[in-house]
Amino acid sequence: FPYTTLFRSILPKLFALRDKLESLYCENNGRPAVDPVLLAGVTLLQFMEKVADRLAAEQVVYHLGWKYALDLELSEEGFHATVLVYFRDRLEENKAERLIFDEILELLIETGLVKKRGKQRLDSTHVLGYVKEMSRLECAVETVRLGLEALASEMSVGGRPEFWDRFWALYVQSKLDWGLSKADRQSRYRQCGQDIRELLEWVDTHHHNLSELKAIKLLRRVFSEQFEMVEGKLQPIQRRPPRSVQNPHDPDAHYANK
Repeated sequence: FPYTTLFRSILPKLFALRDKLESLYCENNGRPAVDPVLLAGVTLLQFMEKVADRLAAEQVVYHLGWKYALDLELSEEGFHATVLVYFRDRLEENKAERLIFDEILELLIETGLVKKRGKQRLDSTHVLGYVKEMSRLECAVETVRLGLEALASEMSVGGRPEFWDRFWALYVQSKLDWGLSKADRQSRYRQCGQDIRELLEWVDTHHHNLSELKAIKLLRRVFSEQFEMVEGKLQPIQRRPPRSVQNPHDPDAHYANK
């Protein structure tokens, strides 16, 4: 990604929107002081480089290209990944997606970073939707991995279910490909939900004592927050409940909406 273009052309436009972005927040609401201009720039980088929230938060701290593009000091310590979740939620709640992204996307077209003609959608809702899907999928997949590793430490090889090898290869040994198409990404997400359900049902039926493992309790929680049964079919929940898990490594990290 040409970080110079973002620094020279896009970042100034985002800074010009700072007053409007700051108006979406109320004073003294208990949030850490994370610049919304920074969060808008990170969201654009996420979209362009197909990076989910946890890695994006790490890139802000460790990636020199991101630091340059976002005009950050080398000593920048970053922010918690859940801040990006609530930034997107606030944009959507205030119907402010177009405030940031539509003009920026036109600039991306002009600079050749996004093709003017093609199958890629260029509306701001798509940008937020794409990054949100990555966030949900990352959380679900990582929670399955943690659950499998916890079970592996408690069970003998002979006591594992027949689907174990497939799950282990998919969630522990493999890395998620963020370059998937929208259809493949949604299919992967639904499959993850079905796999979580199958794993939890197996634990409840064959090793109920393992239900008390912290990782299994977390897996059950994430499943209930992200999926539901609709007319006998497992479906993703369109909007996760307040204070839902955004990062399985820090499930209780939240910033209150006020």
